[in-house]
Amino acid sequence: MPADSPHHATKKRGYTFLLVPNDDIAKPKSLRLAFWQVVLLVWGIVGGIVGLVFVLLIYTPLGIWVSIPNPALEIRYTQQLVLLNQKMASLLEEMVQLRSYNVKLRNALGENAVATDSGIVVTGTVRKETDGRARESRRPPSYSITQAASYPLQLGAENGINYKISFPAIIPTEGYVTRGFEPQQRHFGLDIAGTIGTPVNAAADGYVVFAGWTVDEGYVLIVSHTDGFLTFYKHNQSLLKGANVFVKRGEPIALLGNSGRMSSGPHLHFEIWKDGTPVDPSAYLLNIHL
Repeated sequence: MPADSPHHATKKRGYTFLLVPNDDIAKPKSLRLAFWQVVLLVWGIVGGIVGLVFVLLIYTPLGIWVSIPNPALEIRYTQQLVLLNQKMASLLEEMVQLRSYNVKLRNALGENAVATDSGIVVTGTVRKETDGRARESRRPPSYSITQAASYPLQLGAENGINYKISFPAIIPTEGYVTRGFEPQQRHFGLDIAGTIGTPVNAAADGYVVFAGWTVDEGYVLIVSHTDGFLTFYKHNQSLLKGANVFVKRGEPIALLGNSGRMSSGPHLHFEIWKDGTPVDPSAYLLNIHL
């Protein structure tokens, strides 16, 4: 039968790859692949490259430098930004509250502190008068803590009308009031003279926010109450409570003493502050008559 007969079988298409080494020792190698094998190999290489690029862009920092629309990533990043903004707003609000509270405490401790955009500025230390003058001319009768604690939560106003108050305070220690509230003389509380070691009790329920030593006031304890009230107990002999402790009304928190450079004798200096401003303690204490 002739070689060019139309019935002669047609050869399948294929490709032969010849691998020629650089040295003269090894023999060249050939690799014969069918057409479909070549197509499959090319598609596999292209798919592998595309997959590798996709992985690098999605799961590595390289994706930051290439702008590729990705709805899932955009939603996730948007949610993260919203959460970060909420956290920042919450932290900013807490920072403002802490700064305001810090200013109030500094002012209560005798410093002239002012909150500014750059921080808290302390312009100086307020010195209280200690002229040593006797203040016994208006010596009132002594009072009992137990008796005061048993009174109803009412405030005795100057006009004699009693009405309920939101800040139930009791007299913090046994003794005599030797000096009253004199804001013009920068004396923002009551001086209650007594015996060293006499218990000093919490005037109302609250948390101890400061318990420590200061040069001018000696051993000082500050209690934070509801409705923006703070009570201060100064010149103590020792402190019975530490900071971040909850105390109940009438609970012993310190011992009366004569500590601090500004003390002129054994007594308790007691102050009440409302919303960062000192107020007359006699207007909030039960069973006291000045």
